[in-house]
Amino acid sequence: MATLRERRDPVRIFARRLMLLGLFLLVVLAMSGVWGIYRKDQESLVLKEQAMAQLADLSSQQSQLTASIGELETERGKEAALREQYNVGNAGEGMVIIVEPPRPATTTATTTPFQAWLQHTFSWW
Repeated sequence: MATLRERRDPVRIFARRLMLLGLFLLVVLAMSGVWGIYRKDQESLVLKEQAMAQLADLSSQQSQLTASIGELETERGKEAALREQYNVGNAGEGMVIIVEPPRPATTTATTTPFQAWLQHTFSWW
């Protein structure tokens, strides 16, 4: 009977409930920490994908620039760059100017205010 009284002791019951509450709070704190780590992991995956895409773009730009440098190292490439940038030509080259033929002027019929009023008034006819 002494053990039954010890089990029903209000101080012991309160201590057990307090201990259960403390364990519950400890589990909640641990879960919040795990959730924070999970969110940071997801964020880092997104950032990694963005960085990989940026790396691919930079790699393609590097290959294009390397090709451009290779072209500019030749005499023909230098000449093309100078022609494009400064609009220069070689000796003996001429310039061709293409002029479009003039378009005939369109004539517009002039109407008097009275004619405009008639047209507006009898537009249904």
